[in-house]
Amino acid sequence: MKNIIIILAMSLLSLSGLAQQSWNMAGVVYDEAGQTMPGATVFLKSGVSLGAIVDENGAFKIKAVKGDVIVVSFIGYNNFEYLVEKEDNQIVVKMTPSATQMEEVVVTALGSQRKISVVGAITSIDIKELQTPATSLVNMIGGRVPGVISMMTSGEPGKNISEFWVRGISTFGASSSALVLIDGLEGNLNAIDPADVESFSILKDASATAVYGVRGANGVVLVTTKRGQPGKLKITARANFTLSHLNRMPEYLGAYDYAALANEARAVRGDVPVYNEQEMGFIRYHLDNDLYPDVDWQKEIMKANGFQQTYYVSAQGGGEVARYFVSLGMSNEGAAYKTSPSNPYRSGVGYNTYNGRINLDINLTKSTTLYFGTDTYVTLRKQPGYASTEALWDAQASL
Repeated sequence: MKNIIIILAMSLLSLSGLAQQSWNMAGVVYDEAGQTMPGATVFLKSGVSLGAIVDENGAFKIKAVKGDVIVVSFIGYNNFEYLVEKEDNQIVVKMTPSATQMEEVVVTALGSQRKISVVGAITSIDIKELQTPATSLVNMIGGRVPGVISMMTSGEPGKNISEFWVRGISTFGASSSALVLIDGLEGNLNAIDPADVESFSILKDASATAVYGVRGANGVVLVTTKRGQPGKLKITARANFTLSHLNRMPEYLGAYDYAALANEARAVRGDVPVYNEQEMGFIRYHLDNDLYPDVDWQKEIMKANGFQQTYYVSAQGGGEVARYFVSLGMSNEGAAYKTSPSNPYRSGVGYNTYNGRINLDINLTKSTTLYFGTDTYVTLRKQPGYASTEALWDAQASL
């Protein structure tokens, strides 16, 4: 019996030794362009302390057992994970860029710096959060940046663009907004398509905006647009369709109910009714629509639904000598107003925008680079015949 126990124990020990047998794993790490990535970190997910560094040839070696997960990491790239199932010394690792790599770097008045080394109040916005259909880039800032207040005062096309303030509306000048610099030049955020933005930073406190003097007293917004990259031609296109619905509209009384309430109000004050019995009959049974109309002006001049269409296309590429980035965009936003199709002056109420951008980088010599950029922004706004949104209320008051 004792011999059987000893044999079973030795068998279990041997099986355990086989299960924990270490394998020599090796491979090469490449980036998205097929270039090796020296300096990448390789470690086991179950034990971060067990790791290695990729050498100058992009190669690595590490010991692992079956079931371990090998993780390869590099700043600005997504982690790569490899499940160990057998011994393999020809692992090919292809790293992909991380969409949040710009979070490690912020743009300041003196150029780009590592985020950890900046002592001023600077906020960078993840570019992915800006890639949503909207009338203006400013409308997407509110709620995404701490310390920034945005306010939209109207939903009418052309007026549905937010105002924003850095560090609150009580900043110096109150109505003065932040200084906006696009590629180093003062510009308008509404003239930029979100897809053209490479980085977006907001400088908020005095230490961060000191270099701009009084012009930066209300905060500074720094926008860097995309530029050409060496490589194959890259074309990006986007089309968005947005449906807006008016779901909170006031409900109005009909002509008869309005007349009855008007008479009741007069009776409470002891005055003569506005409408006599004969007139009330005309209103109730619609016997004289010229003198006593019963018109739902809300239905006559308002639409329940509105549409917005946005289109965008860009081209990016170049070589070692010259690189380019070209983009075109347009937006067509309809209004909630109805217009007569026979009216040649006020038909097609809405707000249309057209924008374009060209960025060129040319290496004149090995030490001299020429940067060239141009942009255009055109707006076409068609308003209703009545120049105020009070048209609906004035029309209803005339009943």
